[in-house]
Amino acid sequence: MMSQEHYPVVIVGAGTVGLSMAVALAHHGVPVLLAERHPGTTTHPRATGVQPPVKEFFRSLGLDERIRAASADLMPSNGKVDLETLAGTDLSTAPRIPTPPKDVAELTARISPTPIGPCAQDRIDKVLCDAARAKGAVLRFSTEVTAMVQDGSGVTVTLTDTRSGDVQEVRADYLVASDGSASFVRRAVGIDMRGPTGLGNPMINVLFTADLADLVRGNEFAFAQISNPRSEGILLTVDNRDRWIYHISYRDDEETLGDYPHERCVDLIKAAIGRDDIPVEIVSTIPWRMSARVAERVVEGRVVLAGDSAHTIPPIGAFGMSSGVADACNLAWKLAFVVKGLAGPGLLRSYETERLPIMKFTRDQALLRFSHLDLHWDAEKYGERAAVEMADPLVTALAYQYHDGAVIDAPGELRSLSRADENLDGSPGTRVPHAWVEHDGRRISVLDLPGPGFALLTGPDGAEWLAAAEKVAARTGVDLRAYRVGPGCEVADDGGWLSSAGLTSAGALLVRPDMFVAWRSPVLPDAPEEQLASALDRILDRASIAS
Repeated sequence: MMSQEHYPVVIVGAGTVGLSMAVALAHHGVPVLLAERHPGTTTHPRATGVQPPVKEFFRSLGLDERIRAASADLMPSNGKVDLETLAGTDLSTAPRIPTPPKDVAELTARISPTPIGPCAQDRIDKVLCDAARAKGAVLRFSTEVTAMVQDGSGVTVTLTDTRSGDVQEVRADYLVASDGSASFVRRAVGIDMRGPTGLGNPMINVLFTADLADLVRGNEFAFAQISNPRSEGILLTVDNRDRWIYHISYRDDEETLGDYPHERCVDLIKAAIGRDDIPVEIVSTIPWRMSARVAERVVEGRVVLAGDSAHTIPPIGAFGMSSGVADACNLAWKLAFVVKGLAGPGLLRSYETERLPIMKFTRDQALLRFSHLDLHWDAEKYGERAAVEMADPLVTALAYQYHDGAVIDAPGELRSLSRADENLDGSPGTRVPHAWVEHDGRRISVLDLPGPGFALLTGPDGAEWLAAAEKVAARTGVDLRAYRVGPGCEVADDGGWLSSAGLTSAGALLVRPDMFVAWRSPVLPDAPEEQLASALDRILDRASIAS
């Protein structure tokens, strides 16, 4: 008989999303096992684009400085350039399209506490892997999920060691699938994906080493579109020194993947560089093709899908990895509250209610950009963008809204597709507005106040809310901390945050652990304790616990 361990949560897949889930669950004090069939984290970064909410989530987990250090090599990188060859172009004078556009960078600095900028995915994963282990998560590499059976009380998962062939059964209360677009788990529970596949030509993502530091120093770019008679492709930097990626496209009606051995890839890369004397070594290659699919559902009993297991997003706009991490941010606290008996099953179901529409919205926005590349690259074409309902990238990545789920009285529609700051107005279902404040002698963001529990934020005249929150927390066992925000308060600002959150000096926002507003009372009601308790019970589906 096989041995059987038990974990509240088992995660399948140690990509960025699975690792983010593991860190977040461990941060919430939930024992978690992560199984990954490969021998370690990726050494081949599939992405470098990181949207602001990803860094905000990592900041909430205490990883801000480590992610900042991991991003250091790429922070100077900016812009898309069109080149014949890298060596044959003066990068200091080459026309450059800013990435991100100047207005996006400026707005990000106003609405987010985290700096905008890229980071190589392999470095992110290394930070997350170390953090997961440090927080107590169990990570098992070279371990493949080969079978799973769920019932009313949990999931039995069969794990096979890919080196020894040893087989073990593990019992989980919940199973999170983050095992990629070909997800074994998703197929095992019979969930289909919907949306177009085979977009554009097939691509080969080639990770290679070559000392190109002298060619780009002082003129670093995000990526270069290469076009010359010998080579066409997209050159991306991984560290602005000797690690690079070259994307090669080919027509599948004329060639196959087999027509691109390493030797040919080296020739194409040297032709893109424009220097045959620079040694090039291929590290790894990954064939891929764009698709734009979203799962029909993302919760099936005690199995939950996240990241590429739930959606594949075209890379235009760099929303893919960020969307997957947003799944983890939304899901982790909900699983933690359910596992700890603080919330009913309706809270977990709200993951699908909230995230599935956003998955589709993000997919559709990436498709719009793929179909209108001229509008994607020209940030000044506001009218043309509005005509096709193309959202600003910060709206797609950050300033969307959950209209239903673990929120109360969310507005029926998003205020603006073009202005992210207009959407971050304190409405239920939106990410809480950011402001720099002083607390305990430190300069922090309002976003730092919630987590791993809830935060109740009120104004200078909200003393009754503080007393109410203390009583509700004691009665429910929910981590709920209340703060007054404003001039002279324990969280001090200049008074601007209250108006940005739609509050009077005695109103209150209830902010979830994922930094989204769950409920808002613009003014002080007659019975604040009862109102707060009722709101928290609805959000957490606590009636199901009592019954």
